[in-house]
Amino acid sequence: MAKRVASCNTTIAYDAIPIIRGNQPLEEYYTKIWNAIFVNSANASHTKLFIPTIFHRISLSLWPNFLHTQYITNHGSLCSYLYKINKTASPNCNCPVKAIQTACHLMLVCSLFANDRPTVIKSLPPPLVLKYHINTVSITSFLRNIFKALQEESKGN
Repeated sequence: MAKRVASCNTTIAYDAIPIIRGNQPLEEYYTKIWNAIFVNSANASHTKLFIPTIFHRISLSLWPNFLHTQYITNHGSLCSYLYKINKTASPNCNCPVKAIQTACHLMLVCSLFANDRPTVIKSLPPPLVLKYHINTVSITSFLRNIFKALQEESKGN
């Protein structure tokens, strides 16, 4: 059978290219443009601490929830954000250092939450915490406890 098929005069047409072969270069091209815009933008400075490049974001198997989004974007009941939108008189934290209260400050260095801070946060940079540990119970409960404390504090003021 193979000899019979080989002896047939058939021509192979190479004029059809699969769509995926055209989409891949376009996707790579536009991802590079998106990354350049993101990296060179003056906006999202806090987000860039966790997601330094678009390529890093694409590598994440992360579907952010409400809590993660507030931390990554530095929004929520944080003094720095509330000060920015004129909802509080000061952007500073209530910790002894009186640093500007950002999500990164609370998560990484604030002495008010030092005892509850998971070891992985102390040992890895924020992009790796986000990539490998953000959905763990210890990190999620730590972040929830911080926001709960912030909300209770804002109710007291």
